[in-house]
Amino acid sequence: MFKKVLVALDFSGPAMELFSSVSDLKKLGLEELLLVHTVRVELRVQDGISPLQLKFLEKIKEKKEELEKEGFQVEIEVPVGAPAEEIKRLAEQREMDLILIGSVGESSRVRELFLGSTVADLIRIAPIPVLVEKYISVGDKAHRIPIFTDKLATVLLPTDFSNSAEHAYEYVLSIADKLQKVILLHVLDRGDTEEKVKEAENEAETRLKEWEKKFTEKGVETSCLVIKGPPGQQIISTADQEGATLIAIARRGRGRLAGLLIGSTADQVIRRGSRPVLLFGKKD
Repeated sequence: MFKKVLVALDFSGPAMELFSSVSDLKKLGLEELLLVHTVRVELRVQDGISPLQLKFLEKIKEKKEELEKEGFQVEIEVPVGAPAEEIKRLAEQREMDLILIGSVGESSRVRELFLGSTVADLIRIAPIPVLVEKYISVGDKAHRIPIFTDKLATVLLPTDFSNSAEHAYEYVLSIADKLQKVILLHVLDRGDTEEKVKEAENEAETRLKEWEKKFTEKGVETSCLVIKGPPGQQIISTADQEGATLIAIARRGRGRLAGLLIGSTADQVIRRGSRPVLLFGKKD
């Protein structure tokens, strides 16, 4: 469970929408919050931070007081430096369980490029799971997509059966009592011959059935899907078709380039998808 959560707040309008995630995270065990707003070195003014940033910090302090009244333990940190590096440092130093950060949930090329800074850097180097909340722009406002609707969540759990994917599976299984439905998905993206593809498909179905049994034993509606095609694209379309409220996925998968994130399946899902994404690293 995620008891200690670091909330990464950038200097933007949608950032304040992250506070709406508290109700979701409370269902996942939230007790302590560390609110982090990093002042970039290049944007720091001579006497400290700018008046606009000071005004933003006042809003954060107001939210801190509201959350404390609700019974949460809340602290604020305002480091100076590169946001992703500072968030990583504080997450390790404070022994946090989860990092929460936001990203606009649109598929336009502009929005894809926007992800190329803090969020992209953070999900590559984060030492703990990262929840990337998604915003939908409506007019001049951004609205968060909730994880829990009608109290229960529908989780899409894509897997390539890597070590990291096992970590995601174990976590989702641990919160089964909070779930309405789990969709287990394996995407076949390679295979030299039709025979080898069929063999891989049968193997995947067998392994997914083993996972399915664990969820059904806990009373969770579960389905298994094995699909051929580009993994990122298939995960996004399946999430939309199944009405998933959360995608739980490994940060890095198997293969020769598993250590790289940019261009990977997880990166594509975050850039182009419209659903919240919970990223996991390797099991300890």
